[in-house]
Amino acid sequence: HDAREVLWPLVSSQLVRWSVGTPQDKVQLEAVTDDEYNGNEVIVDVEEWQPSEALVRIGCKEWSRVFLRVLDAVPDLDKIEAQAWLRTLSISLSDALVKNIKLEEKIREDIVELKLASLGLGLTESHGGVGEGNRNGQNADYLGMLPTLKTRCIASHCLQQYMSTFVDQFAELTAEEEVSYLLKTLNQSRLASSNARKDEDLALAFQEAFFDQWGDGVEEVEAALQGTGGGSGHRGSSKIFFLTQEASATKAVILLLSKLYCPKRSDKEAENISWDAEAFSEPLLMERIIDVLSEFLSSEENDGLLIDPNVWRSASESGGQVAYFCTSFAGVVVDILEMILNLQADKFCRHKASLFPILCSIVRVQSGEIRHLVSDIFRKQIGPMIQVTDSEQKAV
Repeated sequence: HDAREVLWPLVSSQLVRWSVGTPQDKVQLEAVTDDEYNGNEVIVDVEEWQPSEALVRIGCKEWSRVFLRVLDAVPDLDKIEAQAWLRTLSISLSDALVKNIKLEEKIREDIVELKLASLGLGLTESHGGVGEGNRNGQNADYLGMLPTLKTRCIASHCLQQYMSTFVDQFAELTAEEEVSYLLKTLNQSRLASSNARKDEDLALAFQEAFFDQWGDGVEEVEAALQGTGGGSGHRGSSKIFFLTQEASATKAVILLLSKLYCPKRSDKEAENISWDAEAFSEPLLMERIIDVLSEFLSSEENDGLLIDPNVWRSASESGGQVAYFCTSFAGVVVDILEMILNLQADKFCRHKASLFPILCSIVRVQSGEIRHLVSDIFRKQIGPMIQVTDSEQKAV
């Protein structure tokens, strides 16, 4: 109890500082006039310190390590204290992610607004920012804000990615309230990154920053174009950052829901669960699965001809190298198909009407890894439904 009330706030605040930075209300931009800048009004940070990308990655990894240590100790605690710790952990992690998402959205809005202001197209306060009359667009270095935005994207991605290291234990021990809170935060990140990747003004700012790094030589331009494959899928684009964040948020949602829907508990452990995790997770999981697979198929059909076939050799590992939904979400699709493959027969049967048409369509995609998983699903899940035995399948 003392550790949770006294020690944990100190630990969590330091983890937040490493992974997110200073509190959101202290991180803002404001206009100042100073002799140091020859009397010109400039935009400066009220709080200059922000964690570097390296520190962000370390901080996010420490979240995972601390969670694992606490979750290992939870079974030895009494039920009330164990539930209190789980509630504290989930709230702390969710709050850290929410702070980062809000900071990320604010920086994104500032970049777009300052870019438009530099073109004489200032926004009004009704758009959530400061109007053109309140900012000097010519002095605002919106390109200089992009590295901070990228670091925020990395922070969200890492926090979400490291959830996979402790989700098994968390799903077995947690209650509905904690799961709902964490899912709400992950969906907030997913939707925020989805909106950001569709922001054309932001994409142009990223492109402008990329061009700014080329230099004046023809050789530099040719080298840059060669490195990007001549297309929009290079690593410097806005889509690659926000698709990666959206994919990791979606993966965390599906992983958590799948652990709740397909628990690996003994009968004795199941008796101690006070809520119906399977009933809670089933509709949410299936809705997310259908949405991801449908958009994956649409993207693969529309963008497939633009993608180097080598990308599909190991879709789950190399898919995120280019900025298309189908490549960025290839790893998520692999996780979904593996989950479907391991579903109990009765659970698969309940959703065969929605899964079967999509599985038939996925057979046509370029990724051999994904096609093989679909083949395994047809053998294991569909075969018994049409009275085809294992021996008959092997004979073919």
